[in-house]
Amino acid sequence: MLRMNKKLLKSLALIMCIVMSFSVYLPKVNIKAKSTVHLSSTNMELTKGKKTRLRLKNAPKGAKITWKTTNKYAVVVSKKGTVRAVNAGNATIYVKYKNKTYSCKINVPDPDRQIKLNSQNVTLVENNTFHLVAETNSKVTYISENNNIATVDNNGLITAVNPGTVTITAKTATAFSKCTVQVQSADEQATSPDWIYNKSATGIRRITKRGTVIYDNICWVSNKAISFKIDNINENNIKKCVWSSSDKTVLSKPQKRDGSLITTDANTLKAGTAIVTAKVTNKSGKVSKYTSYVFVTTPAADKSKLTLYGKGVGNNRQQYVTFTGLNKFSTISVSNSNEKAASVQIFHDKMAVTGLSEGSGTIKVTIDGKVIKIKYVTYNAIVTCGAAGIQKKKTTKITVSGAEGITPQYTSRNRKIATVKSDGTVKGVRSGVTYIDVKLGDYTKSFRIEVSATGMQTIIDRANYIVNHWKYSQAKRMKSGYYDCSALVWKGYKAYNNYQKKLGSSKWAYSAGELFDYLYSKNQIIYFGYTGTDDMKPGDLIFYGDYNNAVKYSTPGRTLDIYHVAMYAGNGQVVEKGGQTMSSNNTKYIVGIGRVVN
Repeated sequence: MLRMNKKLLKSLALIMCIVMSFSVYLPKVNIKAKSTVHLSSTNMELTKGKKTRLRLKNAPKGAKITWKTTNKYAVVVSKKGTVRAVNAGNATIYVKYKNKTYSCKINVPDPDRQIKLNSQNVTLVENNTFHLVAETNSKVTYISENNNIATVDNNGLITAVNPGTVTITAKTATAFSKCTVQVQSADEQATSPDWIYNKSATGIRRITKRGTVIYDNICWVSNKAISFKIDNINENNIKKCVWSSSDKTVLSKPQKRDGSLITTDANTLKAGTAIVTAKVTNKSGKVSKYTSYVFVTTPAADKSKLTLYGKGVGNNRQQYVTFTGLNKFSTISVSNSNEKAASVQIFHDKMAVTGLSEGSGTIKVTIDGKVIKIKYVTYNAIVTCGAAGIQKKKTTKITVSGAEGITPQYTSRNRKIATVKSDGTVKGVRSGVTYIDVKLGDYTKSFRIEVSATGMQTIIDRANYIVNHWKYSQAKRMKSGYYDCSALVWKGYKAYNNYQKKLGSSKWAYSAGELFDYLYSKNQIIYFGYTGTDDMKPGDLIFYGDYNNAVKYSTPGRTLDIYHVAMYAGNGQVVEKGGQTMSSNNTKYIVGIGRVVN
């Protein structure tokens, strides 16, 4: 019986070992979170002639995926997601899987029409410089859209002037590129001891005439009385307090006040830094020393009067006042007597004042105890340029009204493209783009002037007349007194030397889609997609299409689903029914730019 029990125990032990071995070596099961499906890229730039592969990540092998391009003239895509750049332009690749659509925007730059810059985004601190370099053998012209924020010389040297954002354009005869420059204030980032702003800390503070304690660095104007106090200390426990100045040429020796050991008076003298010290002995004989820096400044402003202009002159109309003699710890407070006439913004050592509406006022700036008053007058001036663009040997007029007593000064940045007279008359010299600067006192407004080829302004003017005097009708589009979008273009071009024949027919206006096809066959589609207005000329044709048929006028079946054509008039304006300015709202459906006359 004992032997059987032993055998039974051995068997049970063996079974237990087997069970335990299974529990120890039970394979581990990993439960992975379901990976999200996404496209390998959502935005890219692809050189003409090059190709790459887009992948729909985490989609099952063999899954049904469809690939489509919005612009086959710029980018094509295969059934497996290989995209190839065909022409300069832009396109969106749409990928459909399980009723969900993914997209990737692709830009194909045109090396013949775009200049490569060493930087397209620059951040500068006031008064600093950056050398913008264009990689081209052609002659480059550099243009700043606002010299009040940053200037650029003939060699591409950008100088930061005032806080703000500005675009610098580098242009050759056939190409351009832009650089965005952000100018930051030169405010010094001062680091203060932790106790300075701690209202419960014991230390030396400046106090006002009324005894108010100032919890800040001690900055005070030169040649002025100043008072100090040891804050958060029990004066009843003080036996003795000796005050001193480390530099008596900057801060005079502090004088005792009757009836107080912890307050004292002194005088600031010349600009500089001194240390004020209070050596305190309490009634038990313990000695403590408290110190604080005193920064003595000589604040001044470079202007005492400002002539401002209201909203009628446009944006970037602010005037700047520069302060000198400050310290990085200087404190500045501002009050404005007429907030309806002007607004004020402080950048430590500069102040931006922007005209709002007609009126006058005084800005009181208090810097380290010194009060500086700046008077201003705001005029409701209006500065306008007569035409969006002009042609060679033709003129337009810049007019200024509402600026009583101010004589405008006009300057052309490139007299080889356009000149300007003292009365604001601008004359086109040759095809190109330049700026005319209008100086009103300390304020300068710049107008971008586009000079077009001979006859182009006649074409644009005729199209403008038709839009404003004739009726829109697709059924009667070719009759006198009526037009639709493509007939408008055709009739506009007919106004100069029968140029309508350059649009495919001298007797009939093609539809927008047919016109695109014709210009494409003549290699006159200069860009497949939308390019900036700096690369467009007055008279260029803008074609609109809609791949997703989101626009009710979209016409599926036509090339790129083209549904509309408009004429570029210069300075961001287009000629079409209603007329409008180029903006993101009406450029996202642009599928091509055609140039009829170079």
